[in-house]
Amino acid sequence: MLKSERKQVILSEISRHRVVSLEQLTQVLQTSESTVRRDLDELEGEGKLRRIHGGAESLHSLQEEESNQEKSIKNVHEKQKIAQKAASLIREQEVVFIDAGTTNELLIRELTAKQVTVVTNSIHHATQLVEQQISTVIIGGMVKRSTDASIGGMALNQIGQLNFDKAFLGMNGISEECYSTPDMEEGAIKRAILENAKKTYVLADSSKIGYSSFAKVAPIKRASLITTKNASPLLQLLKEKTEVIEV
Repeated sequence: MLKSERKQVILSEISRHRVVSLEQLTQVLQTSESTVRRDLDELEGEGKLRRIHGGAESLHSLQEEESNQEKSIKNVHEKQKIAQKAASLIREQEVVFIDAGTTNELLIRELTAKQVTVVTNSIHHATQLVEQQISTVIIGGMVKRSTDASIGGMALNQIGQLNFDKAFLGMNGISEECYSTPDMEEGAIKRAILENAKKTYVLADSSKIGYSSFAKVAPIKRASLITTKNASPLLQLLKEKTEVIEV
């Protein structure tokens, strides 16, 4: 198959699935992984896709957001390591906030401290916490279907009345200057949580580094970042501005 034909097939697969792995593409194209990597690098250089660990994804607009189902299949190994580290930071008797999102779902599964109170804005997370017999407080409000997060005035009201020892937030974008998310209402929720927590950690796999979304949440220095080790020059810059925990 000619290079131009391979590239067209790759773009077609990404258009259909939004996220594709190297393994998927090598099977579809019947070629080597190194050849696929070169094609992906060239297509990224042409501005037609975005490379991620182990594959590629379609380009996003500032307001575009994947559903939890789509996020759950991306960078699972990285997210697992991040979740394990985050869980190790939670101590008995603490009150912690756990944000909606797929990495935070893994965090709940890794919890070893059981004498804690967990506040969450995710119905799905709350169910899992109750099943683990962990004291749980759920934030009400309008439920955003794609992320399973409670948003809106009711949610902001409730968060404003609470204090947290630690908060664990998900973010869609982490640039040199700030954390960001596609949705303004969800961004407001994350800011409120950050303002009411003694210590906040942002859980983000490497695909979020260098990416910006529509709604700015907070300056980088306002939260510690838990992410996976990588050689990104931006990660080195972030270390100069805030605590970065690499796993």
